[in-house]
Amino acid sequence: MGKKIGQVKEANSDKKILRYLIVFPLLAWLVKMIIMFNIQAGGWLGADGENYIAGVDALMINGFFAEEPKLSYWPAGYPLMLWPIGEISPSKFLYMASFIQSTFYAYATYFLTRQILKSTIKYLAFTVSLLISFNPTLSLSSLAIGYEAPIAACFMMIIALVIKNYGADIDRKYWISVIGIAAWFAISIFMQPRFLLIGFLFVLIWALKTSSKKVASAVLISSSIVMSITPAIMIYRNINVIDQAKISTNLGVTMAIGAGDETTGGYARKGPVVPCEPIPPATSVNDDQQVKCVIDWYLANPSKAVKLAFNKAQFFWSPWSGPKAEGTMARNPWLKISPAKSITKNVDGARLVTGPVGVTISYLWILGQIFFLFWGYQAIRKFGDQAKLVANLLLLPIVLSWLISIGTIGDHRFRIPTMSLSLILQGAGLLALRKKYVKAL
Repeated sequence: MGKKIGQVKEANSDKKILRYLIVFPLLAWLVKMIIMFNIQAGGWLGADGENYIAGVDALMINGFFAEEPKLSYWPAGYPLMLWPIGEISPSKFLYMASFIQSTFYAYATYFLTRQILKSTIKYLAFTVSLLISFNPTLSLSSLAIGYEAPIAACFMMIIALVIKNYGADIDRKYWISVIGIAAWFAISIFMQPRFLLIGFLFVLIWALKTSSKKVASAVLISSSIVMSITPAIMIYRNINVIDQAKISTNLGVTMAIGAGDETTGGYARKGPVVPCEPIPPATSVNDDQQVKCVIDWYLANPSKAVKLAFNKAQFFWSPWSGPKAEGTMARNPWLKISPAKSITKNVDGARLVTGPVGVTISYLWILGQIFFLFWGYQAIRKFGDQAKLVANLLLLPIVLSWLISIGTIGDHRFRIPTMSLSLILQGAGLLALRKKYVKAL
């Protein structure tokens, strides 16, 4: 009798929480719709917004094989995804892009937290929905032309499917989920190819932990095929346009920006560039040669490489503004209303923000994010095998993105695509701290 009463109470509690899981993303979506109709053109340009718009314009004029250099230098996937929007309504392009991205973000938030509510870590559902729905930088990024918020939403869909199908029978629904997870990764890779490695390792760990070796092999093969489709599209385009079987041609340049004798590892590089001479009969250095030159420089300068790695590791978690901000988030929508930004408008406020107080707060911000990330990771793992797997898969893309940033450029913008995952772990860390504090009292 007592057990039944407890089950009824739990069911009623879940129903109450479910209302919040609907209300939070819906309310955030409504707020963004209001903002969208009150800003020029219905959206903002992200860090590389002009480049993506130029790519879309070229695709609309010249089609899939448009020879716009930006489509080869930057990965063409995101402009290719925006291309149909431009064809449907060129005059309302930003409105439609903002609407689609914001709607997808809201649904992904609901779908993720709904699955969390059904899992062994159901206690996180309310907090996760609140944090992801109303995090100003991440949520408002869905109103900007940039791949960051859409990829963050893709990761929410991926984690939700992992939770939903944990312990499921190997049947038709299971294989649909396998293809679904691979498809969401394929879309993410289309927008940002560096997630190809992350997708492969993610699926490998998930498959090995949830199925037999035979099934895991089939999962890995089928997922790899699906995830390879979108980079293959970009390679095919570049073969026809620039006669190079490459996804994009900016890796070497990106790595070179973060390396050098005098630079700090951030986007605003300093000092001489890494030496790199063309191999005769070529008269210019290609992307592959540039990559090799940077790697050779790191190997020849290990102490400088370690120092740059430390700097870039710090920059990845740096604040959006203040004396320790480092990256390409000057167009962050949050900065339009950020208190820290407003304080700097007068002399005394600027001294406060850029002085010892501001520096101290910046370092506390960096260390606090990392501390709660790993504390939350450990807290989630205490809730059984399903929770351990989820915690590992939450942390994996974050750590790999962090390492990729260390190998290229230290930029706080690079953490946004995995920010939906880090907010889950950090939210778990905050709840663990509250629980420990309450117990101490």
